[in-house]
Amino acid sequence: MKYSIDKWHHTRPKKYFKRCIELFGEPTFVANVRHGYAVWKTKGLFTQHILIDENVKHCVPRPHFDYFYSSVKFFIPKDKVCDVLKISGSINYDGLKKELTARCGGIGANYATLYLGMLVASGKLSLSDVKSKDMYPRMIRGEILPHKKMAKKMMQLKRENNKKYKKELGLEFATYAYDKCYTKKKRTTKNKTRKRKGGGLNTDDVGCNPFLQNCCPHMAPDKGGHYRATNETSDFVYRGKTYLLRTCCQMCADAMTKELKENPAQFEMDYKPEVAESNKLYLSNKHTGVFIQALPLKF
Repeated sequence: MKYSIDKWHHTRPKKYFKRCIELFGEPTFVANVRHGYAVWKTKGLFTQHILIDENVKHCVPRPHFDYFYSSVKFFIPKDKVCDVLKISGSINYDGLKKELTARCGGIGANYATLYLGMLVASGKLSLSDVKSKDMYPRMIRGEILPHKKMAKKMMQLKRENNKKYKKELGLEFATYAYDKCYTKKKRTTKNKTRKRKGGGLNTDDVGCNPFLQNCCPHMAPDKGGHYRATNETSDFVYRGKTYLLRTCCQMCADAMTKELKENPAQFEMDYKPEVAESNKLYLSNKHTGVFIQALPLKF
């Protein structure tokens, strides 16, 4: 055996290490110390397996010890999280990583625990059915469904879930704890706004003046570095207030409005909007980041 675990303390995980290699191949990492662990990063149904040198006592569905963890990428809606966790003390959900994890005494019990969790999370099975029909121990014993067939059904559930919740899987917060990310609020002071300066020439060879709004914030400068001269005036709604926006054409104004509506985070990155104390909306050019317009408040 390439990896040694002779410094591990507990007999059960030490014996199961060989079985893990038979199932998953060589481990990704092994910590050969007392209370150490071994990790298998995998593709397919599971994201990883972790074998820990520990003995976690558990008396359901019968007295045994837990030490083997298996994780699946699976989003759980916030109204289902509590029901999933009530299936067993051996199931956990990481709301940031969007991973459902079972910790049992072997891969078979992990299959059963995760399968029930995925069914309840998907609304295909209720927690009351799991409890009233004593499904947890029966599923572990393979009485309801053999573990091999269970794995195929779990893969199907995972594909359905990951497709349905593709957006949620990419969120950087746990949806059962928060509704959105926190972002730093931009501080505006008189001193700060006085320091902001525009720059460059427009295609009429006139210097860009943010307060005259003579350079378009949407279009990139031409090959000579000239910003597009503005010709059109449009109403632009930002955070409930309407400002007067000037662009080189109506298409630019429409594109900016669309981006603000459909992807506000990207709009903030592109145009760096800032409301000044003078009730003007400062915008930068999307392509250069240069402060290009100070939109006056209309109403």
